Amino acid sequence: MKTFRSKPAPGRTQLHRLARIAALLQKNACPTAEMILREYREIETLYGYGKGNYSTKTVFRDVRTLRDEFNCPVDFDRTIGGYVLTHHGWSFECPTDLSETGMLTLILGAKLAEDIFPNPIKNQVKAAVDEILKGNNPDFLDKACIKSLKIFAEAGAVELSKRFPAVFQAWLSHRQLLIAYEGKDGSISRRVVDPHVLFLYNKEWRIKAYCHNRKEARTFVISRMQEAKLLNTTFTPSMKIINSVTLDDIVSYQKIPNVKIRLTQGAQEFARADKMHSAQRVTQEKGKDSYLFTIPAVPLEVIVPWILKQGGNAIPLSPKAVVVEVRKKARELLEKLEKKRV
Repeated sequence: MKTFRSKPAPGRTQLHRLARIAALLQKNACPTAEMILREYREIETLYGYGKGNYSTKTVFRDVRTLRDEFNCPVDFDRTIGGYVLTHHGWSFECPTDLSETGMLTLILGAKLAEDIFPNPIKNQVKAAVDEILKGNNPDFLDKACIKSLKIFAEAGAVELSKRFPAVFQAWLSHRQLLIAYEGKDGSISRRVVDPHVLFLYNKEWRIKAYCHNRKEARTFVISRMQEAKLLNTTFTPSMKIINSVTLDDIVSYQKIPNVKIRLTQGAQEFARADKMHSAQRVTQEKGKDSYLFTIPAVPLEVIVPWILKQGGNAIPLSPKAVVVEVRKKARELLEKLEKKRV
């Protein structure tokens, strides 16, 4: 009589790999085998788990284990070349066993989220972390350590409590939004949008969404939404729109090409820290204490406030449109100050 032996339970190393795949799937990251292999190498670096000889066969076996042993509704989507969940009611039920590095990463990540996200999102993050950590005791992390980590995220201080939760939920669940949006001229327009991307830029939370009124993808600043109503209709995320949000094309403003600015020593340090384009350059001018800041393309709405913020330590050189706009804004400010003095 033939006997059948049950499959051995996944070991700790494999559980870490399975958890990483599950996290990617639940974040809709559509991981490819190559992406998962990179995650495996990261696990080995962070936790010391693994032997470094993983292959695509390892990935296939782990995905099969998730499907067979943990009832994961995972499938391979040939159109995007990655793995996806066929439905999102599934959760990876696995005993939480975090190393000190894992707990540190989790706690610090939660701290960052608390400082950046407005309520009620940050409270949801805190609750999720508390749930994970209830079976772990991070004695190595004292109270002073967390208190000494300070993130001064000005965008997190923007009052978005009335609109941000609805926008966040719409982005998270791929549901359409009805928004009342304030234009630059102060007019209010009502639009139905599909929020494909949620991002933080220039101290403001924004979405890149398909606007059904304009029949095109547009960027919307959440603080300018006078209303945001979650609709029952859903949409399919567009990788084209998602991939369009990059440092070089993050907002839909018209861009001014080949901007050149002369900087002092102090301003050049800020220029290196403020990334406005992936190919921007800061070079010291020959025989001078000044620096030349060159940006391949940047909107006036971004670069003019930046120049004014430097308080005379950044002088626009070209093109003329930037020089004219900086001069105009500086004169407007001066006129307001003169009127106030009178």
